[in-house]
Amino acid sequence: MSIDAAGFRLISTSVLNYRIVVPSTAVLFVGDILKLTDSDKGFVFYAKVTDITHDTPPGADAADPTLCVNLHPLGLVDHDGGFRPPITAPTNFSLVSRPDSADLDFLKRSMGDLEVGQMRAGLGVLEGVTVSLPSETLSSHMGVFATTGMGKSNFMKVLCASAMSLRKFGVLMVDPHGEYVTGYRLRDRRIKGLIEYTEAKQGISVYSTRPPDERKRYGLKELRLEHDDFRMGDLGFLYDLSLPLVEVVESLDSHPGSDVIDFFINEGVDSLPSPLKTTSGIGRHPEITDTLRTYALGPLHMIQRRVETIVEENRVFFHRYGSSIPAIIEDLAQNKVVLIDIPGVGERGELFALSTMTRAILNAHKQHTLSEEETIPQQVMIAIEEAQRVLANANQSTQVFRECVMEGRKFGVGLCLVTQQPKNIDPRILAQLNTYIVMGLSDQQDRNIVAGNAKQNLTSMSNEIQTLARGDAVISIQGTPFPVSTRIHLFEDYLDRLNVAS
Repeated sequence: MSIDAAGFRLISTSVLNYRIVVPSTAVLFVGDILKLTDSDKGFVFYAKVTDITHDTPPGADAADPTLCVNLHPLGLVDHDGGFRPPITAPTNFSLVSRPDSADLDFLKRSMGDLEVGQMRAGLGVLEGVTVSLPSETLSSHMGVFATTGMGKSNFMKVLCASAMSLRKFGVLMVDPHGEYVTGYRLRDRRIKGLIEYTEAKQGISVYSTRPPDERKRYGLKELRLEHDDFRMGDLGFLYDLSLPLVEVVESLDSHPGSDVIDFFINEGVDSLPSPLKTTSGIGRHPEITDTLRTYALGPLHMIQRRVETIVEENRVFFHRYGSSIPAIIEDLAQNKVVLIDIPGVGERGELFALSTMTRAILNAHKQHTLSEEETIPQQVMIAIEEAQRVLANANQSTQVFRECVMEGRKFGVGLCLVTQQPKNIDPRILAQLNTYIVMGLSDQQDRNIVAGNAKQNLTSMSNEIQTLARGDAVISIQGTPFPVSTRIHLFEDYLDRLNVAS
C-alpha cells in the first residue's frame, strides 16, 4: 500500500525530527525519501525515513494497527524554487507523499557528469534520477567504504568506465589480481573487465607484468620500473625499520636509486673501509661509501638484505633501465584510465609500484603548477585499494600519500581511498575527503567514524548504512543538498548500455 492522504498522520514535528503515522500495510523502507507539502506555509519539505516501529502513538486506536515512522529532515523548497536547509518545520497534518522524478529536479541539477548509479527508492530505483559525481571535484579526494562483498570493486569499475567515456580526468589504479582488466569467472557467471568497453578503448591504457603472448592478445603494454624510480625512503614504507635503520635510510635518501642499488648489490657493505681510516671513499660510489663508513655493520647488512629483496621480489617489472612512468604520466595527461596490471605480484610489490608512481605523478604536477605555463594542470585521481595499509594512524613513513592528501588538490592530484576499515585510517586524512561513497558497513565504530568525518550529516543514516544491500550506497557529494541513497550500476549491465549507446 502506498502512502496517500487517507492513510497517514504527521503527528510530531521539529526542526530536527519529524514523525508520521501510516497504516501497518504501508510499504516503507529505511532510506526512503518522502515529500511533505505544507499548504499553509507554501513550502515543500523533504525528509528521509530513519526508523520504523509498531508503537501505538498517544490517543491512537489500538485496534487500528499503524506504523510510526521517524523522519530526518533534509531541507525545503522555498517560494522561489530554491532548496534550503531545514530551518523551519512543516505544519502538523501536512500532506505526505512519495516524490517523483519531477519533484527532484533541484537534486538532478546539482549532480555532476560522472554517472555511477540511480537514486534508490524502496527496493527499486527512482527512474529518471541519475546519480553522478562532479568530475571537477575528484582532486579533492574521495573515500569508498564497504565491508567485503558489498560491491567496492563493482563501483570502481563503474567509475572507471564513466571516466573512460567522459575523458575529463586521468585515473591510476593498481590491479594486483587482474580483475579490473580482463575480468574473471565467478561460479556460473562471468565478471567482465574494463578492456571490454570497446567503444571507449582509446580511454584506457594497461601496463602489465603478464607474459608477452598474453599482453599481445589483450593489447597490454609491458610494465617496467627502473632503479632510478626507487628511493631509499621507500624502505620505510615497505618494512618496519628500527631507529638505527631509519638513520641509514635517511642518510641515503637523496642519492639516486640506481647508485644505491648498485652499491648494495654489486659492492656491498663489506667493501667499506674502516671508519678509522682518513682516506677518501673507494669504489664506484665514493659519496655513498663516505656516508656509510661510520655506521655499524649490523644495520648496514640488514639494509643491504632489504634492498636485495626489493630487487629480487620485483624482478618481473623492476629493471636497471627503461621506466614506464613517463608514458604513464603522458597517458594520464590525456585523461585516460591507467591500470597497473600485476597479477601474482605480492603486496609489498604492489605498494612499491604504487608509491613510486604516486611520487612521480605528484612531482610532475608540482613542476607544471610551479612553472610559468598558464594551462591548468590536468586532474588525476589515484586509487588506493586497502588504503588502511598506507594511511593508518601510526604509520608516519608513507609521506608521499600524506602529501597527496594534504596538498595534492592544489596540483590537481586526488586520492581515492578504498577500504573496509575506515576506523584504521588516520582521522586527519578522512577529514580531507570531500566525496564519500558509503556502502554496507557492519561495524558500528566504522559507521561512526565515517559519519563523524563526512562533510554532510550522515549520523541519522546509521541504520540505513548498516542495512544496505550489496551494490547500494549512500553517497555524500560535494555540492548536493543532502546525501543520496544510490543503487550503483551493475558493471556488466552498464557496460552493455555504454557499448550500445556509443
